[in-house]
Amino acid sequence: MAAALPTADRKVSQASPISRSMAAAFMAACALAGRHPCLAEVPAERFEQLATQAGQAATAFRPVDPSALDAAASGLRDSLRPLAALLARSRSGPDWKTYLDWPALEAQAAAGAAADPVVLRKLEDRLNAAETGLDMPDFVRVRKAVTRYAETADAAKGAGAKRCAQRLESLAAALRAAAANGSLTSLAATGPMLERLGEAGQAPDVIRGVRDALGRPNMMLEVHERLFAQAVDRPVDEVEPVNESILGTRIRGVGHTTGLVHVDFVPSMDRAAFDLVLAARNVSNTRGTQGPVTVRSHGLTDISARRRIFLDDRTVTASPVEASASTDSHVTGIQVNSLIGRRIIDRIARRKIAETKPRAEAVAEAKARDRIRREFTAQTDPAIAQFRSEFQTRVRRPLESRGLYPEWIHIHSTDSALVTTARKASATQLAAASSPPAAADANVLTARIHESAVNNSLEQQFGGRIFTQDDAAKLATDFQAKMPESLGSDADQQPWAITFAKHRPISVSVADGRLTFMVRGDKFVSGERDFPGMDIWATYAIGRSDRGFALTRDGDVQIYPPGFKPGSGEKLSPAETSVRRILQRRFDKLLKSDIEIPDLPLQGELAHVGPLPMHQFESRGDGWIVAGWRKKDPIVHGTPTPVAVTAVTSIPTRLTRP
Repeated sequence: MAAALPTADRKVSQASPISRSMAAAFMAACALAGRHPCLAEVPAERFEQLATQAGQAATAFRPVDPSALDAAASGLRDSLRPLAALLARSRSGPDWKTYLDWPALEAQAAAGAAADPVVLRKLEDRLNAAETGLDMPDFVRVRKAVTRYAETADAAKGAGAKRCAQRLESLAAALRAAAANGSLTSLAATGPMLERLGEAGQAPDVIRGVRDALGRPNMMLEVHERLFAQAVDRPVDEVEPVNESILGTRIRGVGHTTGLVHVDFVPSMDRAAFDLVLAARNVSNTRGTQGPVTVRSHGLTDISARRRIFLDDRTVTASPVEASASTDSHVTGIQVNSLIGRRIIDRIARRKIAETKPRAEAVAEAKARDRIRREFTAQTDPAIAQFRSEFQTRVRRPLESRGLYPEWIHIHSTDSALVTTARKASATQLAAASSPPAAADANVLTARIHESAVNNSLEQQFGGRIFTQDDAAKLATDFQAKMPESLGSDADQQPWAITFAKHRPISVSVADGRLTFMVRGDKFVSGERDFPGMDIWATYAIGRSDRGFALTRDGDVQIYPPGFKPGSGEKLSPAETSVRRILQRRFDKLLKSDIEIPDLPLQGELAHVGPLPMHQFESRGDGWIVAGWRKKDPIVHGTPTPVAVTAVTSIPTRLTRP
């Protein structure tokens, strides 16, 4: 069927490419997840309690209200409309409708309470087949809607009671295993089971309890103020002419402003907040003439400006600029340009100056505040707009378009760091059971990632997908990375394709000081030949090399059929032996025996700070890994090249005199 079935025309959206630094960070995240999480914070007694609840729920089936069938049918109708539009535009649309049994789909979508569970299961099987094109979003939405409908129909009129009892018994066994051995491995496949039980309206307390225990955030990124300051902090040194009118007197001269622009993180729990702060002093030497009198003055004006920027998971905003100025001046000389009554005029001028000095200084301060406020606003507005735009185009939208944006995310700030905490887990997936490890004090950038975050993302991206050599090349291009030679073609290696397993197609697993990478394929294609599915994995130890942290492979890459136990005496079939030999050549090159962890490059305003050397790289038995980077050692010889800071750090350096 796969060879004869035409594929639907794919229209791939061209989202803005993720920057090289973000791609590197994501690839690093994929290389930093864990395995065999232990119950470090969820007590075994809690899993025992949940297992007992699951066992009791297995004998307490709850009939489904008929209105649930109408709701499920409505969901199927909603999902069919985009797919129908896609197939109407596709040359292969009629063939797809024949394969899917479109009349049956439409009939069930209109059936509501009259739904047929047997027909829905047959439709589900067709949508679950390993056919090229069924992994497209429009097909996936229909498949999920059919599954929800089938579960509801089974619970209402089919074999729902028996099916739910079996699932709850399996769940109870997995929970008891987790309680007994302190490992969450037995619970890895329970996410879809919980989803099916929820769709059937069964065991809501058990579902809630398991999700609460295994639903903690599984990602945390922390950027220290010390790193952010490298792009923002800078000295101010500006000499400008003075030409002002104060109380009717024209004031001319020169002002010299010196000071510092810096970033100041603000504790904020509902969103991140940080201030762009200007602190400077203007020293002026001026003269003012009114009538026959010319007055020379020396002034000191302390000026400051502050603008608060807010960052949440959706956008960037900013408050109005707050500005202040405080002036202190004194006369350095008075010149009377008159031959008559010079002494009298001098006395009158001095008295007048003393009387008007407080008022004149107040006017000068007000003018300085207004000017600083306008200039600080004008120069930070474009930077904030660019920051907002880049957050959308380089972070949120690309991740959303790839399905990688976390289902829950919270951004906040402390007095020294910007912290992003997130949970990447769909309705059928589980997250972390424990809190992340601590970051080293010297880190300016820390990523703490639980294995579930990486594995959930990879499952959403690749689960059940047919992935070809061309897809790999495109993915490398999208991430601005080089295609690994082992994934290309040469005289000995023909073009390839893999049908990934639906559950945990690519996974990374962690133990104390060790990482295991696994690929699970349901089918492999090399040239014109099809081969059976294989599990491929390699285990690495975290260590150090002369250049920093490194991963060292423990033995050979392992390649065996699913469920095969090496050393058990079981033998491989000729087809399995053949595909094993082909895969061995590719994956020995891909999963190298030694992998050095490179320094982390930085982009934009922080490019001059990087690349950052890794300072911390630890894996923990509860599935967490922590990676931390520090600032590189300062240059101790030569003169650093001045760096022009733009974008979000474009703060005014032209400060106006009082």
